[in-house]
Amino acid sequence: MSEKLGQTRRFADSLGIDTARYVLPASATQSPETAEPVAAEQLKKLLVELRYGHRPADQSVSRLPEQVDTAWVNQTAQSDSVMTALTASASPFAPYRALVQQYNQIRNTATPDQLRAVRETLNFYRYLSRFDMDKFVVVNIPAARLTVFDKEGRRDMPMDVIAGKADKQTPRFNCYLTDIVAYPYWNVPEGIGLKEILPKVKANPDFLDSQNMEILDAKNRPVDPYSVDWATISADNFPYRFRQTSGCHNSLGLIKFTLDGPPAIYFHDTNARQLFDVTKDRWRSHGCVRLEKPVEFANYVLGQTKFDQGFYDRCLVDQKPQSFKLPKPFPVFVTYQIADLDASGKLVYYKDIYGLEKRLAAN
Repeated sequence: MSEKLGQTRRFADSLGIDTARYVLPASATQSPETAEPVAAEQLKKLLVELRYGHRPADQSVSRLPEQVDTAWVNQTAQSDSVMTALTASASPFAPYRALVQQYNQIRNTATPDQLRAVRETLNFYRYLSRFDMDKFVVVNIPAARLTVFDKEGRRDMPMDVIAGKADKQTPRFNCYLTDIVAYPYWNVPEGIGLKEILPKVKANPDFLDSQNMEILDAKNRPVDPYSVDWATISADNFPYRFRQTSGCHNSLGLIKFTLDGPPAIYFHDTNARQLFDVTKDRWRSHGCVRLEKPVEFANYVLGQTKFDQGFYDRCLVDQKPQSFKLPKPFPVFVTYQIADLDASGKLVYYKDIYGLEKRLAAN
């Protein structure tokens, strides 16, 4: 078993896995009686790492059910040829296989930070094997890109996104996209309402009209802003909430994509679509993800054309939000990969916009 472990460790090293975690402790090498059981346990752990990776360190929420085939792990560990079993169960995900090749080509030339970044992405691609998915969405925050993948790694619906700025970071998570809302309200998150909107309303209640906003009480009833004694209101005793009415002026645009992930985080359209053309700064939201092609993406995940190209042009007023349930929940991964292959297969290193890789490297 110790020989199998050593052979598997050498193979895992070529795939960017830290094999130092799978060595036999000195206390276990003193006799075959103690070494073999420990080697068997280490081998099983390494096999799980090889096929399924591990949860990314910075992932805050995981809603998708994970599956690990323990029967395969046990059978492979006991097989006469671990390498044959590993080859037979190799990931069909093309970006992973291509990135493994790139990793081995740059191992002697890349910097330690670059190698660590590539290893993190390789782990993420292995981690995907824990989920039973035909198609899934990946948003890579440093790349500011959204892509739909299938099981083999074919890409679909690529587009730019705008993610959270450095002090309002988009969290990293996996979850389901469950439904779409046309002409959504923007229910202003409490933090934004108290810190950014309330001071402006206290200074001038007309600010609400200028932003097409309204005040709601605890029972969701509209409140006349001129009936409020703003001199007595502060962030500590604000009994209301702010909501922006639906329409082209709405900060969420005309389409909102509901996720069952972290609270108040979703994909959406934007009333500042020109930003995709006039700037390369793709990190300027309060944490949600704005999509470059919301209409196309909505039709894609719905599996039918609910929104035509004239949807934006009509931009109807005084509309109530309308929800459309997806035929089945669509898996979503919002991740943070500094190194990855672009659509042409080129290895690209992105800016560590949140400084997360630096923190990981320091630990």
